[in-house]
Amino acid sequence: MRPLLEVRGLTKLFGRGCEHCLPGGVAPEEGNRCGWCGTVVGCGGVSLEIHPGDVLGVVGESGSGKSTLVRLIHFEIEATAGEIYLNNGEETGPRENLLQQSSFRQRQVRNRHMGIVYQNPYLGLRLSVSSGGNIAEKLLAAGWRNVSRIRERAAFLLERTEIPIERMDEPPANFSGGMQQRVQIAKALSNSPQVLLLDEVTTGLDLSVQARVLDLIRNLQRELAIAMIVVSHDLGVIRLLSQRTLVMRHGRVVESGLTDQILEDPQHGYTQLLVSSQL
Repeated sequence: MRPLLEVRGLTKLFGRGCEHCLPGGVAPEEGNRCGWCGTVVGCGGVSLEIHPGDVLGVVGESGSGKSTLVRLIHFEIEATAGEIYLNNGEETGPRENLLQQSSFRQRQVRNRHMGIVYQNPYLGLRLSVSSGGNIAEKLLAAGWRNVSRIRERAAFLLERTEIPIERMDEPPANFSGGMQQRVQIAKALSNSPQVLLLDEVTTGLDLSVQARVLDLIRNLQRELAIAMIVVSHDLGVIRLLSQRTLVMRHGRVVESGLTDQILEDPQHGYTQLLVSSQL
């Protein structure tokens, strides 16, 4: 069975690159900056696979390349090299490397098959537009045209994410941080995406609010069987949500495997440091 999402050798170099750091970038133990030309490795040769219903965690300290990886998969920034395949049910026949497609085709895939929730609601929402309007924007991009159906879908999703229906026409600027994150989740789920990307969704929230947001995400994932990539520096979030985990450092994957295995018996020195620092 083909993976739902397959990423091969995904690389993003910030800089011109040179013979010392191309094609794959600097070795992770040497840092993420080339000492010869100054090129920074945002993401270096990352590969991963996700099947329907999988939850993949991506963990690492600030600057490890986690958010860059997510934004490359979401086609927000242009990759230097690599391949991305999204399987829409075909088990045979040729596949299209989405990184070689036009920006229009990439937007089509993103709008119809992906959803994303950012750490900062300013990136995922128009805070001065109503909550229902934010969801409508995503649905319009995905090809919806019937206004009454769009409004019904928005009301349904806001109710599912614990936003009072009577506040559907209020802008998220009036909401608390936790409510803004829940509106983002509703917007991200509006097009019934095959893959949901979560980028540090609980950072900056109070502990009680974090717990509610995480519980909501876990319940929705179980009910909808949606595939997810969960990016976090918090190992507690990774343990709660993900079945498999990638550990990133300096833009590279230094360890991967089952989440419990990595957190209970880390093999790489950097992973051991991460785990021991959060005990």
